[in-house]
Amino acid sequence: MTVKTVVFHALETGPALTVLGAVHGNERCGPEAIRRLIGDVEDGTVALSRGSLQLMPVVNPKAYAQNVRFVERNLNRQLYPKDEKVHYEDHLDPIVCDLLDRTDVLLDLHSFASPGGPFIFLSGKNPDELAYAKSLGVSDFVYGWAEAYGGGGSKESQGTTEYARTRGALAVTLECGQHLNTDAADVGYRAILMALSHLGMLDASCPAASGLGQSAAAADLRCVRMKSVFYRDEGASFCKPWRHFDAVAKGETIASYANGEKLVAPEDGFIVLPKEAAATGGEWFYFGTATAYPE
Repeated sequence: MTVKTVVFHALETGPALTVLGAVHGNERCGPEAIRRLIGDVEDGTVALSRGSLQLMPVVNPKAYAQNVRFVERNLNRQLYPKDEKVHYEDHLDPIVCDLLDRTDVLLDLHSFASPGGPFIFLSGKNPDELAYAKSLGVSDFVYGWAEAYGGGGSKESQGTTEYARTRGALAVTLECGQHLNTDAADVGYRAILMALSHLGMLDASCPAASGLGQSAAAADLRCVRMKSVFYRDEGASFCKPWRHFDAVAKGETIASYANGEKLVAPEDGFIVLPKEAAATGGEWFYFGTATAYPE
């Protein structure tokens, strides 16, 4: 099994934008958006004015073929080249990392299991990255990923964006909506065009550049800072079918454990990426609080 990368070079030098799809194999919107873009570049609908566009439509091909999140290990955690390769995904690490080593700007396209619309994961630190994220046509944002796992710098929580940042790249993860949202691939496709435009890489005379629209107005931005991650205990269940970005009040019951103990919100906040069918010991949901868009 091989991993396919498609690269387009403009004649004028410029940044290298990398777009990834299907880091998780059951998230189909990324490959669909990227393949559409490849066709549009090849027929001239999209044209580059400078730089290079590096596209990896299916990062985890075996998981994609099986329509599962991963085969043996979550590829978007512990992402770094390993001397001893134990799991199937360990063999993908050096391929992905090599591409990210040659990346100036990363857009990683994902989708999620619970009902909800698109949002972007931020690092909350680099002003250039924040401006880039804001340009992608999405109004909802989440940051504090590393902090939710107990602090920054841990390889345990390191995924594509975290690794890319260690190599000096600007990097964001765009969650294009729920897996089955009919517009998820359209969200991803438009974000790629918006990224190209923001970076000055999209030829203004090409058909795709017309009618691209504007990014969300500052007044429309909604941002949640992640505080903690919760893992599912055996027999634990949500008290209701939570949606991504559902608001909860301090003391409100979120879930119950097998022994009857209630899990309540520690403060006013939001449920982030709840997974009703999470495996025992797996990431169940995140908790965050409202905050201003970082500047």
